[in-house]
Amino acid sequence: MDTLKIYLADFVHDYLPGNYIVPLNVGLLKAYLITKFQNKVEIILFKSPQKFLNALLNGTKPDIVGFSNYSWNQELNQKIIHETVKLFPNVVVCVGGPHIRTDPQGIADYLKKYFEIDYYCMFEGEVPLGNIINYFIQSGKPIKKELCVKPLDGVAYVVNEKLIYPPITNTDKTISNIPSPYLTGILDEFLESKEWVPILETNRGCPFACTFCVWGVSALDKVRVFPIDRSFEEIEYVAKRSVSAHWIFADANFGMLQRDLEIAKKIRGVADKYKKLEMAEIWWAKNSSKNTLEISRIFGNLVNPLAAVQSMDSNVLKIIKRDNIQFSTMTDLLDTWKKDHIKASTDVLVGLPGESLESHLDTLRKVFELDFDRIDVGNIRLLPGSEMETDESRNTFKLKTKYRLISGSYGKYNNIPIFEYEESVRSSKDITEEEMLSLRMVHFLIWALWNLGIGKPILKYLQLEYGKNPLDVILHVIKFSKKEEFRKFVEKFDKISKEEWFNSPEELTQHYTDNFEKLMDNGFLKLNFRFLAEIFSNEVFAKVLIDSLVEDVNDTTIKKLAEFCFERIYFPNSLELIKEIEIGDDVKGILKQIYPDLILDSNICRVEQTKKASDAITFTLKKYNFKKDPIRALAITFETYLSKFLYNFQFNKENTGRLAGSFDYQAQSGPKDYHAKLVQIKE
Repeated sequence: MDTLKIYLADFVHDYLPGNYIVPLNVGLLKAYLITKFQNKVEIILFKSPQKFLNALLNGTKPDIVGFSNYSWNQELNQKIIHETVKLFPNVVVCVGGPHIRTDPQGIADYLKKYFEIDYYCMFEGEVPLGNIINYFIQSGKPIKKELCVKPLDGVAYVVNEKLIYPPITNTDKTISNIPSPYLTGILDEFLESKEWVPILETNRGCPFACTFCVWGVSALDKVRVFPIDRSFEEIEYVAKRSVSAHWIFADANFGMLQRDLEIAKKIRGVADKYKKLEMAEIWWAKNSSKNTLEISRIFGNLVNPLAAVQSMDSNVLKIIKRDNIQFSTMTDLLDTWKKDHIKASTDVLVGLPGESLESHLDTLRKVFELDFDRIDVGNIRLLPGSEMETDESRNTFKLKTKYRLISGSYGKYNNIPIFEYEESVRSSKDITEEEMLSLRMVHFLIWALWNLGIGKPILKYLQLEYGKNPLDVILHVIKFSKKEEFRKFVEKFDKISKEEWFNSPEELTQHYTDNFEKLMDNGFLKLNFRFLAEIFSNEVFAKVLIDSLVEDVNDTTIKKLAEFCFERIYFPNSLELIKEIEIGDDVKGILKQIYPDLILDSNICRVEQTKKASDAITFTLKKYNFKKDPIRALAITFETYLSKFLYNFQFNKENTGRLAGSFDYQAQSGPKDYHAKLVQIKE
């Protein structure tokens, strides 16, 4: 038999420019297959759907095409598969990845629906795909599913309406049979520009069984590791070659294993050595531990420690099988992080089974009481393969869902418009859709006022001085604010928030197909960024929003604190890189409580934006035509430079370069000859 020609695709929508993740998944497949079969296979990797289609039209016909299947490329995969089979009816189509139910009936239903797929490699794909290739080589030719005469371990296929699927159980604790696609040079082409974000994997599996997640399904619940020397070599290899400032680590529980301390030291070491890596994105261990604390110290400013709660309601945690996560350990860890001035984030999910409006609000109150520096709230998405997505779970908890376009995951390929969507819970037996909709503004204001920091000093002061939970302040403003501009803002937000959702994938696809050119012209702006742009593009309204937080508080100090919050906003038309604000002792004392490591040698607060950040913001706004469409231009600019839209500030008499911001603490020393003004905020 001639050499098998194989195309392996990890598609991303690249119709619009952006940053893309290095295709580690198909790189691992290629490394495994080449090592196992050597010159019997020839493999080409693809990220771009259009380049794949061009190769089909202009290159040599492949014998086998393989696709990695996720929520963000499922529709793209199916359309490209259809186009491939139209061109080459005899090509063998293999698919792998988590976007499939994992029970026998679910697998069979999927393969019957998407009948152009020949074989589905379940769970870890290297060995199942290897079994397919080995079968073809032994048979002397590629074999479509209809002619397959034997079960293939780890491979699912349907013949004559019958599912054939013998599962594989991985027992080896160390993964030694899969070579590194980095160290073999397979992924070198994806390390050459900033648009490619490296992703590395030092272990596989998750021992937790959270019902909303596919990481801890039974087939993947044993943690298996790659040899640590290999991980060290990969980190060094990527650090030398990649120019990206951002890396991702795909481990499900970084910090769970003792060896993760050594891996963290290696990552920190290459960041210091090569001066390129600025942010490492990791999934922290679910049960926070002393390892987590030590790792956060090792990483320093490379990471933001995360202790994800999802919910603080004991009944909800039991339902979603997250009640084995120790919150006492987490609170101890938070206390230590605070003492070390390390900022910590948490994740909260809305729409979980058993979660009512009140229990969700109670969760938000508790995470504010725990004083997380950042609180990220997200809709619960139903992922095929997770327990929550099953028919049984949907029926038991009366989960009603709708569909929303995934930002950036759409395009037109060979003149075919394709849209990816998420399926999210919009109501359950415990919460109505109207209640879910009402929470969207609450979550937005938490993100804007607390996470970004626009109103954080005010919320902290009300919490410290009056015992008011920041959530209750936000709820009060939404319900009782007398400011007409704010009421109109909320109404507009609610209307557009509701319009994002569709009753079916077909309805969504038809809508965006009919409005494709409009979508391309305006983009699908993330709701938070869009309405933050409404605030930052209008200084008058920004002042209205901040004043809404204090309009019912009879306290002169907090009024001055509101002025300080307003002066910290870096508006897009601002010409000032440096401002000096005179602060009274009362406000200064509050800021010291909120930012305990501030140096307070003066009543003059120096707020500063760097020339580099200002130039980058101005360039991006101009690129996206700020003058014509300021909301769109700002919303897109926020995706890259969000944290730069608040001035950093310091109080010490001399410019030491130590500036304290609400988002991060940065060592910056801006030019001293730019226009400055004196703003008085004192008695």
